[in-house]
Amino acid sequence: MFLETTDGKKIFYETYGSRSSVPLLLLHGIGADHNMWEPQIHTYPEQGFFLIVPDLRGHGKSDKVDSLSMKDWSRDLAELMDELGIKKTAVAGVSMGGIIAQHFALHYPDRIERLVLSDTFSELRTFNEKMMGASQTMGFKLFKMLGHQQFAKMMASAYKKPFATKACDYFFDVSLKADFHQLILARKVINRIHLLDQLKNITAPALVMAGKEFGNQLINMNQEIARRIPTARFKALDQAMDPSNLVNPDSFDHEVITFLKEGWDENED
Repeated sequence: MFLETTDGKKIFYETYGSRSSVPLLLLHGIGADHNMWEPQIHTYPEQGFFLIVPDLRGHGKSDKVDSLSMKDWSRDLAELMDELGIKKTAVAGVSMGGIIAQHFALHYPDRIERLVLSDTFSELRTFNEKMMGASQTMGFKLFKMLGHQQFAKMMASAYKKPFATKACDYFFDVSLKADFHQLILARKVINRIHLLDQLKNITAPALVMAGKEFGNQLINMNQEIARRIPTARFKALDQAMDPSNLVNPDSFDHEVITFLKEGWDENED
C-alpha cells in the first residue's frame, strides 16, 4: 500500500493484524526497509498488535528524495496515522528508526502511547561519536564508487557471529539494492540531530535497549537516552547488536511485548 503525502511523495507501508488490536508503528534503520521487521511481523499480530510497517522516506519502495529532514520523516508518520484513522500508537524504532521515533515523540506527543528505542542515539556529542557519524558518511561515498557487491560484503561481515545469521543474510541482500545518494542524505540528517536536552519533555512511558555486541559506546549512548527521558528504563541485550530486533528477536520481543502489554493491560482495566 502507498500513502501519498501532502508534499506529493509516495510512502510504502504494510499492515499486519486486526485493526481492532493495539496499534504499533515499527521504524527501520538506515539502508533497511520494512522487511527488517520480519521476525516481529510473524509474531506480534498473534500477541494482539496491529502493526504499521513503512519504508521510511528515501528507503525501500518509498519515493526517493533530493532533500531530507527529520521533519519530513515525522510528518510522514503523522499522515500515515491519519490515513489509517489512528489517533495514538505505540512506536518502536531501531537505529535510525529510533532517532525518528524520538523526534516524532517530541513533535507529536499527543500521537504517542508508548515508546521503544533500540540501538540508537540522540546526538553525536563527543569527538569519537562525531567521527563515527562522519566515517559512515564517507563510507557510503566510498562504496558508491566501489559498487554494491563490495558494500554488501562489508555489511554482511559485521554479522559474522553464529547468532546473527538472519541479519547477515538480510543486510547482504538489501545492500545489493542500496541507493547511495539516499543513504548519504539520511546519514547527514541524523549526524546533525541535537535531541538530548529535549528528551526531558517526553512523557510517554519508554523502553530503551541496546545490544551488547557493538560495544560500550552504543550502550553508553542508549543509557544516556534512558537517563534523559523521565519515564524510561534501560535494558542491555545479550547476543544482540544493531538491529537487535533482527539479531536476537527472542530477547528483543520478550522485552518489548512485556513492556507494551503493561500499558495495554492497564488501559484494559
